[in-house]
Amino acid sequence: MGPLKVIPRPPQRKKIWEIEACYKCALIGTCLTRIELRKLSREQVFAIESGCNDYQLHAQFMRHSGQSDPKGKALHKYLEKKYRAAARKYLKAITDDEIKALWDEDFAEGRVDSAWWAILTHPQASIDLVAHLYGSLHMLSHDVTNTYHKGRMLIDSLRSKVGMLEEVLGSDRQQYLQEKRRFQEEIAGLRMEIGAREAVVRENQILRDELAGLEERVRELSARREQEPERQMIAELRQNNNALYGRIDQLTEDLESMKAQLATAVNQRNEMEELQKRREADQARERALLEGMVFQHVAKENLCSTCVDQNTGNCPGPNLCGKTVLYVGGLNKMVPRYRQMVESFGGSFIHHDGGKEASRNLLPKMLITADAVLCPVGCVSHDACNCVKKMCKRFQKPFVLMRSAGLSSLAKGLSDIVQ
Repeated sequence: MGPLKVIPRPPQRKKIWEIEACYKCALIGTCLTRIELRKLSREQVFAIESGCNDYQLHAQFMRHSGQSDPKGKALHKYLEKKYRAAARKYLKAITDDEIKALWDEDFAEGRVDSAWWAILTHPQASIDLVAHLYGSLHMLSHDVTNTYHKGRMLIDSLRSKVGMLEEVLGSDRQQYLQEKRRFQEEIAGLRMEIGAREAVVRENQILRDELAGLEERVRELSARREQEPERQMIAELRQNNNALYGRIDQLTEDLESMKAQLATAVNQRNEMEELQKRREADQARERALLEGMVFQHVAKENLCSTCVDQNTGNCPGPNLCGKTVLYVGGLNKMVPRYRQMVESFGGSFIHHDGGKEASRNLLPKMLITADAVLCPVGCVSHDACNCVKKMCKRFQKPFVLMRSAGLSSLAKGLSDIVQ
């Protein structure tokens, strides 16, 4: 029997107090959120006073991470449990290149915290690799700080616009319900009148039968007697008969008229329901477009980064950069919202109703001061639209013809101007 082979034990992962002190701030800040810090501070092993702010909690846990006492061990145990899967995955990598490949994959997919813990505790990660990855993490924190405030301001602005659209949608829905109730009441009244008319028709049929019997009696009396009193009675009966026929004809005509009114009311109700459905669909599209703009503006690269006036007192505003936008036509009740949207894009807003109340002679003067012109095709006269189009071509002004007078069409038109 040969000598027993001693299998070397794999190198042990580092404890949190064994990690270099220069990386402790990045470790605590990346791997523990503010909520987690608050939760851990209330545990008995740490017993941190409740009056500490977030920075003070961060500093205290940095101190705990450098000690192998019960507090440091409890902190290490918490992070080990949280990132057990990531640590196991990275432990399979031996060389710096293999560890760096796993870091690049997690960094691209947003798993920076678990990757950072796994690398700092990895027994075979070199000092140069950890320093290099720390530099990437450090610059990422600067990028997040620079974009966070601008993103929050943009999100708040777009959320305000979404709230505005929800108010408009609620008002339109309330108006639709009122119109629907009114039409239902009118239809119920018409149906009651039709029921009364049909009762009159049945009564008329009974009268027709009675008249037929009277006519038969008149013929019998005429055949039997020719005396003057009987002839007078026959004439009166015929006169009454003619009056009854006239009344029947009038009631029949009234019944047909009421049926036509009922059909018209039903058609109007159907048109109102279809119109409300289209309005709700337009409002939903406008709200979805604005919500999409929130995430699109937050995610994309800041387009103002090349502007020489960025972050200075001369900055005219985002996107439109102080351009004057002339809006011709549209809905008068929506003008304040048009103005708010243009100004939120960083532009100045002027409006002309296309000649409804304001003079058409003002259009050339307003066009000279404008940098771009927008015109909704459905809410302006053809003459005003053609006039504006010709003047824009003459003065070489950007001209955007929108499909409707809604806020979503205005947002798309403003995006075309910015591009």
